[in-house]
Amino acid sequence: MKLYVVILADDSAYCSISDLCLMLKNSAYRLLEQYKNVHPDMDLNYQEFLSDSINKQNLSEKMASVNIDRFLCFWYGHGKRDSFQIDREDVVTTTDNHYVFSNAFIYTFSCLNGNELADILIANKVKAFVGYTEFANCPYGMDDVTCNIVMSFVSSFLFKGKSIKNAVDDLKASYEEAIYNSELDPIQRSEYQKNRDSIVIKGDGNLTINDLLVA
Repeated sequence: MKLYVVILADDSAYCSISDLCLMLKNSAYRLLEQYKNVHPDMDLNYQEFLSDSINKQNLSEKMASVNIDRFLCFWYGHGKRDSFQIDREDVVTTTDNHYVFSNAFIYTFSCLNGNELADILIANKVKAFVGYTEFANCPYGMDDVTCNIVMSFVSSFLFKGKSIKNAVDDLKASYEEAIYNSELDPIQRSEYQKNRDSIVIKGDGNLTINDLLVA
């Protein structure tokens, strides 16, 4: 069996959360490698695209080799209601190239992408989408905490074999640990609460990792 995975991450000098995006990308890759080690009969087909390798013009070409069957896709960067951005450019939009993800389950840490962009993706046969309808807050100096929270979904989805909706429950529980952590500043806790409350699942929330494996 094969697992196809693509990560889009904004590591540009102009990205205010570039360090966090790279931390998320690297953490996701480590978890995928661990998953492969636990399942040595599985072939991990992994690709990552950063600011120097992906833009709106070449996205369709880059995704053509992957969007032939089911795959797992992570987006780490800036977002708007109708686009995902890398290096200050709208890379995925509601009008130009949403169709190149028609076989994907997309898990994002990006602002606002759970709105019109998620809707058009689902309408164009994306398997499922998990993201945020409001801003994806990341308190300053808390990148490691934010990364651990975001990765809690990936861990539950991969290693516990949980469905998307049940892994999202674990993600919300991880946010709640920070929300009720009295050692954190009230503003930091408030930002994590806003994240928890704006998480959205669109598409098939019953999918598990086994549903993304292909022969």
